[in-house]
Amino acid sequence: MKTILIALLLPVLFANAQSGFDKKIADAAKQLKCDMPSQQQPVTLNAQIVNSDDSIAVIVKVAIAPGWHIYSYVPDNMPYIPIDHILQLPDNVHAVGKWQATEPTTTVNDPGVLIYETEAVFIQKAVKAASAKTGKINAGLYYQTCNLRQCLQPVEKSFELSF
Repeated sequence: MKTILIALLLPVLFANAQSGFDKKIADAAKQLKCDMPSQQQPVTLNAQIVNSDDSIAVIVKVAIAPGWHIYSYVPDNMPYIPIDHILQLPDNVHAVGKWQATEPTTTVNDPGVLIYETEAVFIQKAVKAASAKTGKINAGLYYQTCNLRQCLQPVEKSFELSF
């Protein structure tokens, strides 16, 4: 009887732990600040780790100047460069699932292209082995920034984060 009760409670306890972790991630993403973007530097990034027991979340936040955008998805017949996530984990940390991201928007000028304007948040969850008390994670983005008149050279920006 105890085994059945424990088997029934484990998913509930795990869900509560994950929802608590998800809230911690959401709060951290809201509080994470980027430098103010400008016309000279239209995209700024910041990153941080949220650490909880055997779970880690990497948050990469992007601030985008008015009139500028970065690309989430670009059809093969378009010349733009979509974002590429940078994530280098230590051997005892393993990514879980795919990057979660702010919902991109469509663009009127280029049908089929999905972009981010103003701000975007990217989150990658991971699990760490019990032996992973501390470590370093490299995370960031490779992206191209454009406005209606020009596209800038692609940029790779990453952060070395400690947990």
